[in-house]
Amino acid sequence: METLREEEVLALEMDLLRRLEERLTPLVQQAAADAAKVAMHQLRLDMMQHISRHEDTIRRLKRSEMALNHVPGIR
Repeated sequence: METLREEEVLALEMDLLRRLEERLTPLVQQAAADAAKVAMHQLRLDMMQHISRHEDTIRRLKRSEMALNHVPGIR
């Protein structure tokens, strides 16, 4: 009789774990997808800022070159 109770308890525990897993798996998957979206968005912003800095540097260099072209005897 005692063994039957242990088996029933184990069966109930396994059923409970299965149901929890069924409920939690989609939540964990959604959380992972959301985290990946946030990370990708931040990466895009960082890359755009990096590109913008390079564009600013290129503009400054072009202005400096144009200014040098207007100074006689430099080139």
